[in-house]
Amino acid sequence: MPRAEIGQVTTVARSESLEGVEAQLDEVLLGLRRKVRGVRGSVVADANGLTVASDVRNGVSPATLAAMSTLIAQSAGSVFENMEMNGPETILMEGSQANVVVMHIPAADVTLLSLVDKTTNLGAMKIEMSRAAQGISSALGFSINPIRSGIKELFVITKGGLLLRHYSDTLRTDLDRDALSGMLVAVQDFVKVTLASKSGSLSQLRYGDESIFFFQGNHTVAAVVAKDGNADAVRYQVLDALQDFEDRHGQTLASWNGDVSAFPGIDDSFERIIKG
Repeated sequence: MPRAEIGQVTTVARSESLEGVEAQLDEVLLGLRRKVRGVRGSVVADANGLTVASDVRNGVSPATLAAMSTLIAQSAGSVFENMEMNGPETILMEGSQANVVVMHIPAADVTLLSLVDKTTNLGAMKIEMSRAAQGISSALGFSINPIRSGIKELFVITKGGLLLRHYSDTLRTDLDRDALSGMLVAVQDFVKVTLASKSGSLSQLRYGDESIFFFQGNHTVAAVVAKDGNADAVRYQVLDALQDFEDRHGQTLASWNGDVSAFPGIDDSFERIIKG
């Protein structure tokens, strides 16, 4: 092949490769907006404060957010360095109208900034930003350890103890049908007796070698089988999913007759928790 043609093919290949990276980054940022309510926009910036990718549809320009993202991360890093401490994983800046959350991604040496509403669940935001950081690193050719929820089983039930939905980790092979039934009975009894009047609380039940955590919404309770050390991370994810589900189906839940088909899209709220 003539040298000129080789050069043309190489240029085209590089262009297609670049477009592939941009598409992956765009998908990661779009996913962040979809998964967490109240995300107004996000940017990925390089070490010089230049925009690598953005999902900002109105308001502040992506270039401004990118420059601020790098500046915030560098400034916070300097503060912690002067205190002889490791740099922060996440930086939160609270404003009167919105909040700014910044995360430095060391593997790729880029920063991720998200502008969010005051009402945004910041715990869920941090978890989803960590997942987004993994996707960003992967798109840029780097890899970091995946983040998993650690949830083995998830029961979504009414406060009266009726089962709405059960989800299980696909890797879970050591729980037979009898054990699962026994666990469900224990969960339902615990909900009926203990949680009916404690809105928004977190309780824990030991079941054999497992820990079952309970989280309450206005109409429903989620029972989660997970490791003890994952309680805080699980709490943010599950309460956010419960709120999303109840926002969609609150009126139906108030007078539910036992027909699960009354909740179209219920899996959209909860499956992502198990999948991690």
